[in-house]
Amino acid sequence: MSEKIMTECHYSEVESRSSHFHNAYEMLFIRRGSGVIEVGGQEHHVGADTLMFFSNLEEHVTRIQTRPFHRYFVKLDPDRLNRGLSTPWQLSIFKNRPQGFIPYVNVGEYAQEIDGLFRLLLRESRQGGEYSDELVLSVVRQILILTYRCEPSRFALCDQEEQRSCAQMQHWIETHFTENVQIKDITENFFISSSHFCRTFKRATGYTPKQYLMLNRVAHAKELLVHSDLRISEISRRSGFMDESNFTRYFKRETGNTPSEYRKLMEGR
Repeated sequence: MSEKIMTECHYSEVESRSSHFHNAYEMLFIRRGSGVIEVGGQEHHVGADTLMFFSNLEEHVTRIQTRPFHRYFVKLDPDRLNRGLSTPWQLSIFKNRPQGFIPYVNVGEYAQEIDGLFRLLLRESRQGGEYSDELVLSVVRQILILTYRCEPSRFALCDQEEQRSCAQMQHWIETHFTENVQIKDITENFFISSSHFCRTFKRATGYTPKQYLMLNRVAHAKELLVHSDLRISEISRRSGFMDESNFTRYFKRETGNTPSEYRKLMEGR
């Protein structure tokens, strides 16, 4: 886990590159140029003054179409941001991908204000100081509020009671995925029927409960593959997979590579 909410912040011209993953939430704010961002197998054509949001479960590819291509990007620690915001509708744009969700917003009339907020994050990442997390959290909230004013539909698409309930279940999965848990453990913990749980969770988040559980495990495994020298068997166990062959099979289905291949691929970047 990171020691700060904001783990990275940059403003620069970016080169085209291959699939990009990090176990963090990300905000990408394009100020000049245009490109194609591929997320989850879908391509999104985006231009200047576009703000994009990525979860820690998503890999994305950037292909530049017109230059100069200038952008800010900010990485945020999921656990610390989840605790800091603790507001389901604000977190939903990072975490939930319901049917028809579009991960970007053209911020239009708020572009200058949002640019100023990203500049503040950039300065904070370089200089820091007392109460840094509180400042970052305040700035992120302002960015989310302005984004909501531009396009409310990008946020939670379910009623407030269902939203709160699903947010609690997401949090439970995010804090227990390394354990040997199954979906029935979640339904028993929240005293709900399996069919109701699966239906409402899918509608609110875009994932089945099992998908969300497994994707959290895979994201954690990616982090360990890149940032540790642990054996594959140990990474499998620490990520919540009790069977290494099942881990390898599921990991390859999600990424197109075995864990060993993924580690070698990331070492070359």
